[in-house]
Amino acid sequence: MKKFKTIYFIYDADGGMWNGIKYWYQKNILEEGSACELCDISHSKYFVRLEWLQFINELKKEYKVKVLHRNEIPKNIQEKNYLFPCVIGETDNELIQIIDKIAFIDWGKSTNVKDLKEYFSQAIA
Repeated sequence: MKKFKTIYFIYDADGGMWNGIKYWYQKNILEEGSACELCDISHSKYFVRLEWLQFINELKKEYKVKVLHRNEIPKNIQEKNYLFPCVIGETDNELIQIIDKIAFIDWGKSTNVKDLKEYFSQAIA
């Protein structure tokens, strides 16, 4: 098992207040644009899910955890050209994709933090 020092959860959306409002409006009012599967898991229509916050807090007991938007990612992750959303683990000398975009898509319209938590646990074991 790899020893990760940092876990990155990366949304397929841009961060910032204006970008958040624009994303929500396009998704929920206009029903257009691409939706981020990780957003659907971590947020309800209006608020962040309590289960998501609990999951992240559990992980923070063992790892440094960063939840980022695609416009906030560090250069070393940008250079890898990952498809978002994804979950990346960083060891002392490498980046490892723990959950890729395909896995998120395969879940369909899951909004279940429990499924993500189980998949994550299996992927890092």
